[in-house]
Amino acid sequence: MTIKAMIKENNRLREQMTPGNKDYFEDIVVYFRTSDVDQIQSEQLLLELAHQLLEAQEQGINARQLFGPNAEEYSRIKVQILPKRKTIEGIQYYVMIPWIALTIFFFMESLVGFVAQWLGDSLDNFNRISLLSLIIIALGSVLLIEAVTKLLNRNTERAEEEKETRHTKPHLNLRMIVIYVVVTLIIMMIGYTFRNLLPVFTIQPWVSLLISVMGLLGWRLIFKRK
Repeated sequence: MTIKAMIKENNRLREQMTPGNKDYFEDIVVYFRTSDVDQIQSEQLLLELAHQLLEAQEQGINARQLFGPNAEEYSRIKVQILPKRKTIEGIQYYVMIPWIALTIFFFMESLVGFVAQWLGDSLDNFNRISLLSLIIIALGSVLLIEAVTKLLNRNTERAEEEKETRHTKPHLNLRMIVIYVVVTLIIMMIGYTFRNLLPVFTIQPWVSLLISVMGLLGWRLIFKRK
């Protein structure tokens, strides 16, 4: 059973819970999925707990009676028995985030460049990319996603829209792409303002487009999981 299938099954089981049991169990889900543990075994254990809770629910036993009064404390104990996430997975995650951010950045650069070219404007300003901008995007995207992931985790769970970037990691959704785009625009402005602090490169729009296409293909081949 794949991680995606387990998450889908978990969502289905949660819909069968009473409101009180569902709220309690979602606290467990949030704790598990934001912990640095092996994701496959984490999802397997969550399914086991969901089945246990539904069986108890049929007998009139609620989540607090079954697992204890504090969902976070129960989750902390259960997480301790799970193996830690492999180091390579963590490295892959933190390489993937700036990879995607830079891919979007170069796509936007190419788009702006082609529009400027079509309007007959000078491409001097649009073709120049500061090394400072690239560094800010790479480092800033990691910090941004870590912060946004924690803030949106609860709402994401309730909407049954799983953020598999911090989760199954390589999954993207529209909300996260919008955030990337907005932050990238801000960074482009910062990079343009302070671009002389580090070397600046001149890249034609079609080259930026080619880089973004290669970045997208690389993401699908290297990072995306089934």
